[in-house]
Amino acid sequence: MNFLNIILNGNLVEGHEGETIFDLAARHGLEIPTLCHDHRLEPFSSCYVCVVEVAEMRGLQPSCSTRIAEGMKIDTNNEKVRKSRKMALELLVSNHYADCVAPCRQTCPAGVDVQGYISMISKGLYHEAVQIIKDTNPLPAICGRVCVRPCELACRRNLLDEESVGIDYLKRYAADIDLDSNDRFVPHKKPATRKKVAVIGAGPAGLSAAFFLAKEGHQVAIFEASNAPGGMLRYGIPEYRLPNNIIDKEIEGITDLGVTIEYAKRLGNNLLYKDIKTQFDALVLAIGSQAGTRIGCENDNAKNIFSGIDFLRNMEVTGEKYDLTGKRVGVIGGGNTAMDCCRTAIRCGASEVTVIYRRTEKEMPANPIEIHESKIEGVHYRFLTAPARVNTNSDGELESLTCFRMELGEPDASGRQRPIKVEGSEFDIPLDIILAAIGQKTVVDFIDDVNQHSDITLELNKWGDIAADPETLRTSIPNTFACGDSVTGPATLIEAIAQGKKAALGCHLYLERLPPTALQKEFLSKRDNFQKQLPKDYKGLYQSLYHEPMPVLSANERNNFQEVELGYSAPNAMNEAARCMECGCGALYSCKLKEYATQYQVLQNRFDGTFANHTVKFDHPLVEIDNNKCILCSRCIRICNELAGANALGLINRGFNTYVAPALELPLAETSCETCGLCIDTCPTGAISENVPFKLAAVPLDTFHTICTACSIGCQVVLHH
Repeated sequence: MNFLNIILNGNLVEGHEGETIFDLAARHGLEIPTLCHDHRLEPFSSCYVCVVEVAEMRGLQPSCSTRIAEGMKIDTNNEKVRKSRKMALELLVSNHYADCVAPCRQTCPAGVDVQGYISMISKGLYHEAVQIIKDTNPLPAICGRVCVRPCELACRRNLLDEESVGIDYLKRYAADIDLDSNDRFVPHKKPATRKKVAVIGAGPAGLSAAFFLAKEGHQVAIFEASNAPGGMLRYGIPEYRLPNNIIDKEIEGITDLGVTIEYAKRLGNNLLYKDIKTQFDALVLAIGSQAGTRIGCENDNAKNIFSGIDFLRNMEVTGEKYDLTGKRVGVIGGGNTAMDCCRTAIRCGASEVTVIYRRTEKEMPANPIEIHESKIEGVHYRFLTAPARVNTNSDGELESLTCFRMELGEPDASGRQRPIKVEGSEFDIPLDIILAAIGQKTVVDFIDDVNQHSDITLELNKWGDIAADPETLRTSIPNTFACGDSVTGPATLIEAIAQGKKAALGCHLYLERLPPTALQKEFLSKRDNFQKQLPKDYKGLYQSLYHEPMPVLSANERNNFQEVELGYSAPNAMNEAARCMECGCGALYSCKLKEYATQYQVLQNRFDGTFANHTVKFDHPLVEIDNNKCILCSRCIRICNELAGANALGLINRGFNTYVAPALELPLAETSCETCGLCIDTCPTGAISENVPFKLAAVPLDTFHTICTACSIGCQVVLHH
């Protein structure tokens, strides 16, 4: 063998005569991205993702097909090369009409793999379902009860049945089985790092941050101002929606990882920042937004007007329910806190409960299920109504509320139509008690203590929330991170969980002195990037299936705080899981196009224009062909011809209209296809995959190389587990 002297990225290396630049780089530990190259095939140079710059050669060269020569100077990763690769990838994804993950997962703030855990539930693998959920969400039994379910709004089943898959109900079903089992799922915990982190607040954001930091091997201590954990989960959500024993069981799954919780510890009071600073390597602030706001109208400080948050919290703190027998209660607001207040007031004996909301029911941010259940329980509604003045008796006690009628104008920043007062429309609503559920605010009452003992001032934003970097959630103090409502303002449970996870990752990178590039945004191909999905795109491809409703207590059984939703039975869960349309790609963790698109931070809509929309082929009993994912690398065609010798696949048409199809466009089963699976094995994007009755959950796989024992030939086989 003749050896050649090559300058590779500025270093003198030894090359072998006849080898390609791609092979040379691989032999010296340098990865060059490629989509069309398979080492079992002759180079084809179709994707142009593997280009490199070679001195004294015009333009960039495809490394997979360019042979080395004596003295060649090669640069595999300069700015020019990276820019070219990015453009090649953006051209490919601009015609990649496919979803990497299902819309439900795309919409979930925490990125929970909904399709994955529903797939496991459909197979009776509940332990594995919880494992998938807890990759991103440590509180599945809680979320299964009180999440606002943005995933269900995005579910494509809505396009067929006008009723999404019961994603939350299924999450609860699997999580409850796990909670009650003798073998609860316990996440893998990395070896101890000996780094210590203090978390302030045992609400959903703080609990989530602690969970993910503990998984990384850090020692985590939570300090909670109240006497029990859960934050607003416990003190803001009534037990008929979220029983305390469920909260306690979920938190056991976090403390089992070694997380400790100390109660009645308030930062700036009996817990001082100077002690935190000396005892811990990092700090995560997850204090929430727990102070209620006033109505915001004339005389709103009158007697018998309470914050909705305080109304709910006080009952949990004292353990006693308010006696509202015979009282007329008005609830101001249209969010989930308003729903909790009105439904709780009914259970406390109020004779009449009215929700007053300035927009229509359509614009209410509350979970539609909560609105529906409140009506069943006897709550009344006054829409397009806003408070103007509180009227009192001589003792300063509430007698009535003067309101304006409203009409909807142009959309505001939230996308909802702005309510506008109708002049001269005032009217009175007789009331004995008003519960204000129109918002919450953050109280950073420890800031003086922190700033007194810190070299750097802890900064707040203009709304009074803690200022934090949106990518890492790092505050102005380098070793201090913040998450949850105290950063975003009042938000949802699932958003708090997502914030906790993000803060944990940012904190972990800080503790390990790793660059923030680990937070690189993941590329996800989306059909919605090409066109709005319509019912006609799915009718005929999927069967309409009946939605399994959640079993609930009847209305006459709800004069207590017993949990209203009773949970799915096994038949309910199996039927509902079968409604999942499995929108995401099975090649999620093996797709090289997605991997490189993430690496080069590719934009799918960089090049707008026409795109191909192919019908997926299921006519072969074992092979599925989806040309929407195909990048025309021709690896399947060449491996079928050159290795299998079957020549069962080919390219049809030319130019933009080219696609892969069986020979003579026959059904694949009627060609010379040997069902060897080599086409599936070589496909870099999942365009050719196994045709199975249901898609396996897209999970990372362990790969093993072995030998087939079916006969004496001894063919090499790759197994994926």
